[in-house]
Amino acid sequence: MITYTNQSKIIIFCPPNSVTGGPEALHQLADKLYHLEVKNVFMHYLPKRKNAKPENYNVYKTNEIDIIEDKAENILIIPESMTFLVKEYPKSQKVIWWLSVDFYKILMDHRIKRQGIFTKLFYQQKDKEYHFEHLPNVFQWAQSYRSSVYIKNHGIPENQIDFVCDYINPSFLVNKDTIHKDLTNKNILYNPRKGKKEISQLIKSSPELNWIPIQNMNADQIKDLMAKSLLYVDFGENPGRDKMLREAVSQDCCIVSGKNGSSAFYEDLMIPEAYKFNFSENKIPEIISKIKNVLENYPNHISEFTTYKKMVLNEEIAFIEKLKEIFK
Repeated sequence: MITYTNQSKIIIFCPPNSVTGGPEALHQLADKLYHLEVKNVFMHYLPKRKNAKPENYNVYKTNEIDIIEDKAENILIIPESMTFLVKEYPKSQKVIWWLSVDFYKILMDHRIKRQGIFTKLFYQQKDKEYHFEHLPNVFQWAQSYRSSVYIKNHGIPENQIDFVCDYINPSFLVNKDTIHKDLTNKNILYNPRKGKKEISQLIKSSPELNWIPIQNMNADQIKDLMAKSLLYVDFGENPGRDKMLREAVSQDCCIVSGKNGSSAFYEDLMIPEAYKFNFSENKIPEIISKIKNVLENYPNHISEFTTYKKMVLNEEIAFIEKLKEIFK
């Protein structure tokens, strides 16, 4: 377990100027620890940039630090994309927060390949990567059930894994009980950055439907759009618990999804199997039929998403309670 004292500094590593689910979770962590009156909590952006904190995250209270001291009492929170930092600070306590399993695999492959090129061209490099070695001061946080399965499959015992899940942007938690739907609104929402191939095939196969990409919007604008809409469709990779899926259900959108990544696990996407599809070309007519059925019979479908919505609306409280337990 982490040993936290009044002398500890908690340093949260984060990529700069990045507005995606992982960096938002890291800012939420800093903010919640601040409000829990945990002392000496800092963000450290890597690589260093001016104005590294995105404007979207000004809702979260954070402080920054430039110099990191490697001391046994310090606690470094390292996203899985930066596991190369684990061995750079041998004395400090390290927490690897598994926010995106797929991103880890992509970056690890890239770094190993690059190290191989340097070895061939110049000299034998010492392997600085973390390969799930059992180090006494390295701890694991799983953001999703799917990521806990992944790290258990890599030899990490279950009793060394804490489940620490972030929560949706606070904008989505305001007026959550007063959502009034326009049943004539047949727009289908989707994230154009995810599942591009699958979504493009669905759009091509349904010219009669109105597909609306969620892009170039802040949290309030996304919330307003979702609150007016009936359906959100997602066929992305979902390496962790996806933010936009959770935001959609918070605004009483029905969901039709794929079974990639965390979406395959009921623990992460608590919707009935009837709304999840293993995508293939011959499944397209069935998926479109489901989409049309939801749009035409929304009141009959939305009750199927109550369990998932309840879980999502409880995530902030669960996050706070977990942090109290860890940093008591």
